[in-house]
Amino acid sequence: MLLTRSILTTLALVLVAAACTSAQTTSTTESPPTTLVSATSSSSTTTQAPPTTLEVTLPTVVPAEPEPDPPAPSPDLPNGVTGVAVAAVGGAEVAESLGGEPFVRAHQGLVFPVVGRAGHWLQVETQCETRAWINGDQVAFTPGAREINSTGAGFDFRTAVVVLDPGHGGPNTGAVGPAGTVEKDLNLDIARRTRDLLGTSHAVDWETGAILTGSSVPPVGTVWMTRTEGPPGADIETGLVFRATLANAAGAHALVSIHNNTSPDTQSEITGAEAYYRVMDSESKRLGGLIVEELRRGFGSFNVEWATALDAGAKYRVRSDGVTDLYGVLKDAQVPAVLVEGAYLSNPAEEQLLQTPEFRQAYADAIYRALVRFLSTDDPGSGFVEPINRTASPGSGSPQPKCTIPAQP
Repeated sequence: MLLTRSILTTLALVLVAAACTSAQTTSTTESPPTTLVSATSSSSTTTQAPPTTLEVTLPTVVPAEPEPDPPAPSPDLPNGVTGVAVAAVGGAEVAESLGGEPFVRAHQGLVFPVVGRAGHWLQVETQCETRAWINGDQVAFTPGAREINSTGAGFDFRTAVVVLDPGHGGPNTGAVGPAGTVEKDLNLDIARRTRDLLGTSHAVDWETGAILTGSSVPPVGTVWMTRTEGPPGADIETGLVFRATLANAAGAHALVSIHNNTSPDTQSEITGAEAYYRVMDSESKRLGGLIVEELRRGFGSFNVEWATALDAGAKYRVRSDGVTDLYGVLKDAQVPAVLVEGAYLSNPAEEQLLQTPEFRQAYADAIYRALVRFLSTDDPGSGFVEPINRTASPGSGSPQPKCTIPAQP
């Protein structure tokens, strides 16, 4: 969901409180760079304004914020044929045909990609991968207009649109660890933590990867979540086409689908984190390489015996034609998109890590740093590998036959 002023205010108060109470507050100099310093190249240089002294402290690990309150309807429906509609307070009636009899009042806070329009009526892709119509009077509509300039050095981070996709949901639980930890719940918490980071200002120590209080990295313009609060808990079913369509309709600069893994090949002294990118998209590949770099950096301080694949790293996975992405959320995306498998939930040691907020925050921190670098630098990423040809199916990810749109009580 789009972060609201109340969420930003709450996060700001939390960080201020942490700065006031921490006994480890340090002083550093921070200057707003014209471009962000590369995290990987020691030869990178930037032109900076005269430094100003700021007090910074490592942020306290706090629970991820839930979704904000549902919005009020748009007072005047903005122009635009595609974009994102959010069911307003009281829910939004959904009909199969333009102006037809509604078959459900969608739960307030639910997000719908808008794929067409007829006057005040918006055609949407539903969570169950059907097309339907919603009256514009019952939603908050954000057009999907996208700036022409590309990401990289010189890009205005404040205009970025990011879609975060917590993998699985509803009856699609994803992996289950030996101790019973359910993947869909972990993915949602990590995505929320990433969303919270993207919605506020920070400074980043690119030598250590520490994310600090500061203002050198502003909040992004918009963050959307494919699994939004809607009914409490955001444990709802959303098809893969819906997830990709949301990113396309929003005009996203990046889509990150967050998962955790199972069935490793062997064990390793370093994380077996993987990032799958769209095979025909060089920007997806760059984002995948940056995510792998940052996950390896962020997980390096956790001392466990890691599970891994023999081809762990940034890679693609394609169908028999050699050019069509196997994973549906990547196949249907028309924007830079990456599917991340951060840790092996099937490995008891990594399951124990995933149960801790510290590790889930480190996962979110890594995605945040990678997105900052992807959007604001020309860093190429690394960790690219030639994938092993695997025959195991990843599962369809299609909605269940009984899939329903969550209804307003």
